[in-house]
Amino acid sequence: MMQPKGVRSSSEVAQSGGSTGGVSTVTKSFTNKKVSVVLDEYNFLVWKQQVLLVVRSLRLEKLLTGDLKPSPPTIVSADGAAVDNEEYEVFVAQDSALESWLLSTISPPLLPQFVGADTTAAIWSTILHFFASRSTTTVMSLHYKLRSIKKGDLNMRAYVSQIKEICNALASSGSPISDLEKIATILNGLSIEYLPFLLGHHT
Repeated sequence: MMQPKGVRSSSEVAQSGGSTGGVSTVTKSFTNKKVSVVLDEYNFLVWKQQVLLVVRSLRLEKLLTGDLKPSPPTIVSADGAAVDNEEYEVFVAQDSALESWLLSTISPPLLPQFVGADTTAAIWSTILHFFASRSTTTVMSLHYKLRSIKKGDLNMRAYVSQIKEICNALASSGSPISDLEKIATILNGLSIEYLPFLLGHHT
């Protein structure tokens, strides 16, 4: 289970006058917000649904999409001097917390795809583009693998387990397989030694 330490919403920043001292007291905790899957090449839709539920429950989707923009890093004080903008620092802190959590929900083999993405919005955009370009190819590959699978030397448990894994991956990719198709796949992959059993089953 992955869970972030906590982030702060834009409304909280406004309510506290942008004070960085309020981060520790106003920060919303994610301790009860869990994601049960780690993003890999086959479970994007399931992962996306869970991540969005967490982010939306804390009203932080604008950080994810990039619609919420940071204030300038510096502002001009009453005496005309350039000073650090506390609202900007709070924004960076909450964005970094959400970014860190988002990366923690991604499997290690995919992490190199996000090197150089230094904001939550940049990571989210990279994820969407990555899977948009791969989704069709991945689904086609899984369907081909399902049609090609044979029992061979596998015992029945291992053979059925392989088919189940492929079907689960297809379901997670938005292309579920019906129970009838699963049964047909199992039967089609059996060797000729099972023919008497199949013929007897249909008579």
